[in-house]
Amino acid sequence: MNSKTLTEVSFSAVKELNDEVAATCSGGAVSLWRDAGFQGGRRNFPGSDATLVNNNFNDVTSSILITGNQRWKFYKDANFRGPSITLGPGRYARLPRGFNDSISSLKRLS
Repeated sequence: MNSKTLTEVSFSAVKELNDEVAATCSGGAVSLWRDAGFQGGRRNFPGSDATLVNNNFNDVTSSILITGNQRWKFYKDANFRGPSITLGPGRYARLPRGFNDSISSLKRLS
């Protein structure tokens, strides 16, 4: 075994990934847009979020992009409550009736 300590080992083969690439590698992410057709402001979420109020994105989502292989559940109320819709990977340029501008929390499903 080599006598080098961990601090002496070079990790030149390790590359830092940006948030979107890392999220995709770890099972995907979801991007929410304020307007239909993937327009307006956008927020990316690599994991569940119990309240979009904290992200200034409560009740404003009009289109969704889901990457990776995971399904996501979107709730009308914070803390994963109220009516919900489950969506799989794909592009949703317009949300189904009743969910436009009314998503308050989201959960990545296993």
